[in-house]
Amino acid sequence: MNPLESMLTGIAPEHTAALAAGIVACLFVPFLRGGPASPVARWAFVLLGAAGAVHLALPLGHRDSALLTVGFLGSGLVYGLLSWLAFTGRRGWRAGTVLLVPLNLLGYVIVLLRGGEEADQVGIAAALVELVAFGLAAVPQRVPGRPRRLLRGLGSTSTVAGVLLTGLVIWLSTLQAHQSAGSAASAEEAPAVGHSHAGGHEHLARAQAGVIMRPLSGDHHPTAAQSAAAARLASATRESVRRFARLADALAAGYRLPITGRTGTDVHLEHPGFKADGAVLDPARPEMLVFAIEDGRASLLGVVFVMERAGAAGPDPGGPVTRWHAHNLCLSVAPPGIGVVTPYGGCPALAVAVTVPEMMHVWTSDPPGGAFAEGVEQVWARDYLHRNGLPT
Repeated sequence: MNPLESMLTGIAPEHTAALAAGIVACLFVPFLRGGPASPVARWAFVLLGAAGAVHLALPLGHRDSALLTVGFLGSGLVYGLLSWLAFTGRRGWRAGTVLLVPLNLLGYVIVLLRGGEEADQVGIAAALVELVAFGLAAVPQRVPGRPRRLLRGLGSTSTVAGVLLTGLVIWLSTLQAHQSAGSAASAEEAPAVGHSHAGGHEHLARAQAGVIMRPLSGDHHPTAAQSAAAARLASATRESVRRFARLADALAAGYRLPITGRTGTDVHLEHPGFKADGAVLDPARPEMLVFAIEDGRASLLGVVFVMERAGAAGPDPGGPVTRWHAHNLCLSVAPPGIGVVTPYGGCPALAVAVTVPEMMHVWTSDPPGGAFAEGVEQVWARDYLHRNGLPT
């Protein structure tokens, strides 16, 4: 993945104009001469101006209904007006912002929940900018002799509630879209090979859900040669890992159970020696095995090939069929642990974002979706374990 592809991961192509407009606004609006002396009004002017620029540019990439286009343009103009009011020190920007931002975010949430759009990084960033502007407008400034405790409390509470509710909807919608995209892609796969991740913006949902899909180049459908190469890889992997049908044999070969999560339908065993042996996509030396382990029985479901270092692109002999992905994780200091990115695309305080090396599943248990499906359903995995599981 080149630097440009990495930067654009998680950004819908139709939002690039809005992204450019927002960047330009952030570069020039803060440096306009004059303006209010109050830092709060100054920040509100910048944030509202950036939000207005993004909304005015959205119709340039979208091909939506006339009503939605009018909504984009109308909200952009009103944001621009509120920005001007804040810049000139006139009254009204606070009340207007408190009214407009919730209505605008409500419309955004409705579009997300109805599936009309995915929450890409531009939409998430715009929502965050608007929420900050809302907080500046909703929480009154301190005035000597006028504590305004009730108003400040209401403003602070409504700001926090807005951030939490918007973030929750974004997170749930992207996780749901992530699952739906995987299911839809699996339904379009070639027989006995795996899905081809056909079309659409399925990488968006995965990016916001902490998963980075390598962007496809060219045709999303595999050629005959690519399908044959993917089938050979799946067959070779299936034959190679027959020796690990028993969990005890996998452990004896050097694979290690995880410290936590040693049971379930998605238990990943790592081989430390294979992770740094220089072999790439070698069916005889998969870096990870995936087992279903429950009630004293275990069944091998497939393998995971992993690149040695983050940023290195794995080979894709099957083109769009043999597609690699990476994960964005948050390493937390307090409390210590590992989690996924927040609904706003970053990590919480006292946590560091880390992108792990690329990986690719190859399922040897013939699940729905084929050998290169991104995952297997828990219900299917449990049924497979019940039918084929061996004593641990």
